[in-house]
Amino acid sequence: MNTEDYENYEAQSELNQQNIEGQQLPYSPQMAEQMHQAQAVLVEQTNPKKVVETVMLRIQGQEREPNGELKEISSPKMNKLGIEKIWFILDSHINQNIILSHLDEFQIGKIMIELSNDLVDNLSLNWKEYGIKDKTDLDDINNSVLVNIYVCLKRAEGQNEKNWLGKISIEQISGGQRFGKQKKESLWAKFRL
Repeated sequence: MNTEDYENYEAQSELNQQNIEGQQLPYSPQMAEQMHQAQAVLVEQTNPKKVVETVMLRIQGQEREPNGELKEISSPKMNKLGIEKIWFILDSHINQNIILSHLDEFQIGKIMIELSNDLVDNLSLNWKEYGIKDKTDLDDINNSVLVNIYVCLKRAEGQNEKNWLGKISIEQISGGQRFGKQKKESLWAKFRL
């Protein structure tokens, strides 16, 4: 058996096993509860508040260890006043409401241009009050904020996040993963038993 035939055999076996498991699993309220719990865990793992927290910790020169403790990794880029202003901007643009909305590419571009202009003006006018010691930090802070907001807005493009959550629900209900487009089989694969 060549490699391609073996891979096709393994993929078919996996599909058959998932089909058998899906048929054998009875539907019960406990299973529905487990499905909702799995969805809640996935939503929490992709929670945009974690992005805001990570960026804010980075600006403060900290990083969260896996055990939950904060570790100092560098000196803070801003003082408390600056950190509060940046937090407000991030939290206003990176949240569940935004990622579950329906934006198009034009709207995202318009939001990013306006936000970029406002942030650059804010940082350039108030850098001394924000305790920014090195002017090159202005670009670092600006880029860190804008890139993360842009990625969050892209999650909302075309209701992408809602579609993703719906796909997760279907996969949970069916009892397994859906495979993407399978590799095209060779002519000889049609003759297997």
